[in-house]
Amino acid sequence: AGEGVGITWWCTKQWYQRRVRGSNGKNDTNRAIRQAGLKGLQGVILKTVSDDLQVNIWEEIHIQKIMRALLFNIQEGFPNFSVQSPSHKRSLSPWEGENTEANADIEPDQLAQHVLQDLVSRASFGHIKSLMLPFLYYMDNKNLWVPNNFPIHCMSLIMHSIQMQSAYLAIAQLLAHLDEHKGQSARLRCSIVEVVSAAVSIATTECNGPTILEVFGSLLKYLKLSIEMCNASDVSVESVKGEEVFQDAIVQSVGTFSATLQTYQKIEICTFLLGKMPNTTTTEEECQYERMLLQCVMKITTSLKNKENGKSTGISTLFPLSLIGPLQKLSLSDSPKTRTMVQLIFHSILDRLGNHDRVVPTVTLGDLPEENIFIGPQNKQDALFLRRQGPEIYFNLYESLLREDNDLDNYTCAYRTAVLWCLEVPVDEVMVELIHMAFGLQDEACSTSRSNVNILHAIVAALLIFASRYSRNEALYQHINTVVRRRQNDKPHLLPPLAFSQLDKDSEAEVGDDADLSGFMFDASVVAECLSQQGVKVDRLSDPYHYKRLAIPRTPESVKSLRVSMIDARVSDVQINLQEEITFDSLKQALQHRQQQQALTGLGSRERLFSQESYDESVARNTEKSSHIYALKQQIFGSLKGGEVSPTESMHSLIDLENLNNLSIELPDMYVY
Repeated sequence: AGEGVGITWWCTKQWYQRRVRGSNGKNDTNRAIRQAGLKGLQGVILKTVSDDLQVNIWEEIHIQKIMRALLFNIQEGFPNFSVQSPSHKRSLSPWEGENTEANADIEPDQLAQHVLQDLVSRASFGHIKSLMLPFLYYMDNKNLWVPNNFPIHCMSLIMHSIQMQSAYLAIAQLLAHLDEHKGQSARLRCSIVEVVSAAVSIATTECNGPTILEVFGSLLKYLKLSIEMCNASDVSVESVKGEEVFQDAIVQSVGTFSATLQTYQKIEICTFLLGKMPNTTTTEEECQYERMLLQCVMKITTSLKNKENGKSTGISTLFPLSLIGPLQKLSLSDSPKTRTMVQLIFHSILDRLGNHDRVVPTVTLGDLPEENIFIGPQNKQDALFLRRQGPEIYFNLYESLLREDNDLDNYTCAYRTAVLWCLEVPVDEVMVELIHMAFGLQDEACSTSRSNVNILHAIVAALLIFASRYSRNEALYQHINTVVRRRQNDKPHLLPPLAFSQLDKDSEAEVGDDADLSGFMFDASVVAECLSQQGVKVDRLSDPYHYKRLAIPRTPESVKSLRVSMIDARVSDVQINLQEEITFDSLKQALQHRQQQQALTGLGSRERLFSQESYDESVARNTEKSSHIYALKQQIFGSLKGGEVSPTESMHSLIDLENLNNLSIELPDMYVY
């Protein structure tokens, strides 16, 4: 009986499929045949899915024919209709009245779309692969990936109809199919990536952490392979241009993917991407890969929602230690372009109030003006975060500004970052840290001969003018205004307009005119006095600007101080290269080296001992050691009872032999061996 049912089902399916793809000279007849075939095919799907006794339609031989028939009819009418989401789609049943006007007017391509959505919605987790493979092979055989309008349309149908807990499996099949085409043209791979991007933008609303990271990991793998192909020795110019388009498509896909995610998910993805940064950037391939990863991070942070439910997201949430640490390290990169990109990432995450375009390193004279910038509200958590991380943040900006290979974007972006931290977290400690950094830059510019001395003086002037306006301190503003007026009259090259223009002209600083700058420098004592009148603690301004990286705890659980002494006899045998960064792996290797040395030393001493002493000497040595242990035990027992006791008495003091039987457990004979 089962065999007869299978034969009947197979014949019925074949009959309907021939009519689904049937062609006739008369359009009306062809349309009617296709409608009848599609409705019959949908009836077969409904029957076999709901009845376990029927043949499994998800087997490769059956699902391939069904998918080819449906995709053929959808392609015939593309692009005459659009995708309908599950909330609006309506799967037609073959038993609905065929004579109704709605069913009579429906086109075969639209009916095929409904049947496909109905089929996908009934697919369980284990059937997704069987469903996706015929779709992917159909696109390959018909060469429909370029242009990719039709694949995107069909993939949207699938993603809108699929069960959301299985959506990531469909995306995984797409990525695996992209891996099969890694040797194909860049245009073809670019089209597949765009299809992945369209599918991911639908599925991300229900996806969670590991699934998202898997997709990003796959995209980064293809990005790295593309960069390697660009830097190959035998690559042509056209291939390089195609690979660049493919890389841009991956970056755009990353931005599209992250657009619908929550804030915490975007931060996790940024941390994941920064963790993929190459350890070194000695080759052009590594530098290019680093820049592409930063572009991906910028795409994510650009769509970052700094406000949720009308409330600003906390700084500690936007900048976890796992994110701000790698960003600060990259802000001191040897590449000026990398440093600029890192500061732009800081801006996109940090600027919750929209002050980015309002913050420009300029100087103006006159009375204390009303600022057109927005200052964030007081927040205890943000203030605590900046008190802990502020010194390191501003010291990184200080070191970044001192780089002599900086361009105009480097200086402008670093200035914006320093000011935005003050505006977003309006506490006195942050403002004092900014002023302290400014005077550190001034001292460095006056004490050393640099090619960017004029620019450093200009940055200091812009920072102090902002601090005077930010604090609304009239006395401080007058002092800054006086120094700026003197510079504008006698040394305009120490102010932003002329100092920054020298970058474009590539001209040297006027060293001869800057021999005596006593009347043109800002006075730290005057600034400290003006701020102290407002009740601001300015003790740090009297100290030279420096920062001990190991003295500031990274987490609340860290110790208050960490002192490393390089002069230690115990580690004299371990060779440490001070030029290398101290990491977990380097410390682990140093400890393992020391333990191996100690083990070899101890083993050698024992071998020498046993080889030199006689048996009687060995017995005497061990007897002496046992006597020492026995005497020590006697001393411990004596301290417990107030005097020396024998070993027997000491044991009776610990165990009551008379009550020992009361603690025993009587077991049945059948359990006793």
